[in-house]
Amino acid sequence: MEAPLSGNLKKLLESTQLLLSSHNNKNQWHTFYPIVCKLAEQYASLYKQNPAALQAQLNLYKTHYSFATNLVVNQCVLTCALSASQNYDKHLTELYISASLVEHLCVANQLNKLAQQQAFTNTDTKMWQLRHKLAAKVILTSQQPAHQIAHILAKLAKYKHALLNTPKVMLYDGASVLVALANILALNVTCNAKQQHISFYKAVADLYIRTPNSFAQRLLKDLVAHVGQYVPGSQVVYADQTMIYLATDSAGRHIIVNNANTKIAWYRIKASLEDGSKAWPCNDDRLFLKVWDSEYLHIVHKSDDTQSSLYELVKQIKNQQEYSYKALNTLLTPYPNVIKSVCHAVKLYNKELQPAKDLRHSLSMVGYDKAPAIIQGMVFEQLVNSIAHPLHTFLCTRMGCLVNIVELLVKHDKNLQSERISLSLYAYLYYLLINYSPEVSRKITLDQTPNKSLDTPICTFFGINNVDTPHLTNELNELLSSDPWAIALLKAETLPKKQLDDSAKLWAALKVVAQRVLKPNQPLTAWQQQILNQQLTRHGWKSEVIFYQSLQQLGLHNSI
Repeated sequence: MEAPLSGNLKKLLESTQLLLSSHNNKNQWHTFYPIVCKLAEQYASLYKQNPAALQAQLNLYKTHYSFATNLVVNQCVLTCALSASQNYDKHLTELYISASLVEHLCVANQLNKLAQQQAFTNTDTKMWQLRHKLAAKVILTSQQPAHQIAHILAKLAKYKHALLNTPKVMLYDGASVLVALANILALNVTCNAKQQHISFYKAVADLYIRTPNSFAQRLLKDLVAHVGQYVPGSQVVYADQTMIYLATDSAGRHIIVNNANTKIAWYRIKASLEDGSKAWPCNDDRLFLKVWDSEYLHIVHKSDDTQSSLYELVKQIKNQQEYSYKALNTLLTPYPNVIKSVCHAVKLYNKELQPAKDLRHSLSMVGYDKAPAIIQGMVFEQLVNSIAHPLHTFLCTRMGCLVNIVELLVKHDKNLQSERISLSLYAYLYYLLINYSPEVSRKITLDQTPNKSLDTPICTFFGINNVDTPHLTNELNELLSSDPWAIALLKAETLPKKQLDDSAKLWAALKVVAQRVLKPNQPLTAWQQQILNQQLTRHGWKSEVIFYQSLQQLGLHNSI
């Protein structure tokens, strides 16, 4: 039988308090990383199960817990809400929650002093200034990969300052921006002894006006849209009585309770409420724990299944299969956006560069043999676009760079269709976003001393050193139905250089050109130069000089 939500919520609060009081024991530091990851998973799971139950913690200051615990809980809840507002996946959400949990790991006592407005000692001041370094030191004691959390911690102080005080500083790390926003908001909304905190909406509005960072502003706007008109746990006035707002059901009716008596009175109303969304001290376990077990608050929200439907569609289209108009029309009719994209994509196949009027017109322009790859490419593009990531725009730009290089390499080879070749790149990026989203970055992890037997994997152009090759093979084969170009790509990454066939060598040549564009200071090896020259000749280029002139005209660069 599933445990009641109130029990899991209580365990979550107690575990957070225990974590903040445990850092003094150095012998236990190696256990902190798995504990933090497990706790982050519990926050993410509970938030997905019932967002209102955790959002209510922002307004219900739990008096039997310390200020530090309330603050960290609030920061984790805000991190959950910010991540949910962007539809970030489980891996990203848990990473950001972990960073929020760890940020104040070593300064719980100092946080409590701040809340009481007590003066810091010299030791307190030093601890506070080094809090992020100390937290990173504790978390990195584990032998497990805690470096992603440490990277966020290393930037937090700078990012918080830039978000509030330095308008001209460019902030490139979306993860650090999100965690910094959660921290700033949590400090503003959490109750303190002098009651100097402000309401959730005022805190968001003040920060929105104050920060010039466009990504941060979008996060704040989406956060308000995600939480809604009223914050759960708010004290509201209805029928001249102060009551507590809990949630709004699928019919738009507000669920409020009156806890003035021994038994809680429940109301479900459709009316505007006078809202006081400022946090308030609460010692009533019924409000922040037990009410969430009620069937009244089991509200089912519609889930977006766009990604899964596109995933199924891309698997259904076979490049090796010949289609009739009727078959393609039947397949694509439920996806009008895909048809629209295909109509736009085929304009490259006519001299006037005019898009097609409809699907039948598109097929007549490109032919039924080329259509499946073009259609599958449009589906892949929408599939990748359906996956939220802080670096989404950058990743699509880098992917566009690789696709442009493929198109240029085979430009003079009439036997090859560049759209079909580039499908493997889209499948590769999709795989990385689904399985390695926290590790994806702007860095290019090319080794300064290249492997003498194996070629560089494409994942290095997205900041990832290595991937699970058997898993990647299975996923690409499932997505592309064992497409020959996908098989060639996998060969280029796993087989010794001497065993590569011509198709695999084309992928190797792509990586050589990408290296020249994205990391020009790293010289090519003799093998890389040889592969490039062979492939340029094979695919109709008269000289390397002419190829590089054409490459320069594309205007590709290592964008950040």
